[in-house]
Amino acid sequence: GDPARRLGPRAGGESAYFLSVNRGKKGITLDLSREEGQGLARALAERADVLVENFAPGTMARLGLDYGRLSVSNPRLVYASISGFGQDGPYAHRPALDIVVQAMGGIMSVTGEPGGPPQRPGVSLGDSIAGLFAALAIVAALHERDRTGQGRYIDMSMLDCQVTMMENALARYFATGEAPGPLGSRHPAATPFQAFATRDGHIVVAILSDDGRLWPRFCAVIGHPELAEDPRFADGWGRTQNYELLRPVMDKAMRSRSSREWLDEFSAQGIACGPVNTVDAVVRDPQVRHRGMIAEVLHGESGAWRVANTPFRISGFNCGPQGAAPGLGEQSEEVLRDMLGIPVEEIARLRAEGVV
Repeated sequence: GDPARRLGPRAGGESAYFLSVNRGKKGITLDLSREEGQGLARALAERADVLVENFAPGTMARLGLDYGRLSVSNPRLVYASISGFGQDGPYAHRPALDIVVQAMGGIMSVTGEPGGPPQRPGVSLGDSIAGLFAALAIVAALHERDRTGQGRYIDMSMLDCQVTMMENALARYFATGEAPGPLGSRHPAATPFQAFATRDGHIVVAILSDDGRLWPRFCAVIGHPELAEDPRFADGWGRTQNYELLRPVMDKAMRSRSSREWLDEFSAQGIACGPVNTVDAVVRDPQVRHRGMIAEVLHGESGAWRVANTPFRISGFNCGPQGAAPGLGEQSEEVLRDMLGIPVEEIARLRAEGVV
């Protein structure tokens, strides 16, 4: 099955990561190297709205399961292929994992502290961004299909998605001819827009508006109202260009008080700010708890298990986790019986022969 089943740490014998990202799914096993397994996959695709696959390019065609063949029997099928580099091009057949496309797409080159080595962000943006873009493309294709009756083939490249995410850095490069580098937590065109060390931790403060209201308030709060009168700091771009002059003043002021004191002061002035939460603090955060963003699922071996909830809030729908992650092939019999109408005794033969 999925290699993610073997990733640590484990919860009751199961991979905690696998439990989290596969909750609510049904699991079926098919041996696609065998003709009968391929036939069952084709039969399922004939009844499906969407097929998503992430094999190396060309694999599904060798198995007789490519879009060209499946769309003949199901022209309404929306078929999405997610791969490292797309279905064509000089890199198409290279293997790729999250860190590879983050590196090649440039995100690691602009992440980290100035002068430091390239850094991978602390979450798998290469994987998750490709999944999000694929989902958006699938929804768009389904919407079109409702009008035309025709499905579509979607070729989603993880590297392409990373390049799309670099829009700000690319815009700056095209405007200046200079390749952007890492800025730590700072914004490339607005100041202050960053994390600050306080007396007892870290907070972020962000001012993006140039309407002249928030910068004077910030200066007053940190005890340096004279900065608001300096023409070098009149707007966000000017403050960014003269950041090295501002940095020591802001840093010294911010270290003089606690995070809670600063957050109360800035919030009272309508300045966007927040604590830099550790993961355990995120779980305890009152807004996160109010929104139900930590959900609980029941799993046979692991009991009640907490996971990050979906952010979707759609009226009239329960968008939260719908059950546990499946065991390997746990619903094979259910899916084959209910979707394809295969008799129980035939399913037993397929299982005994290793087809499912």
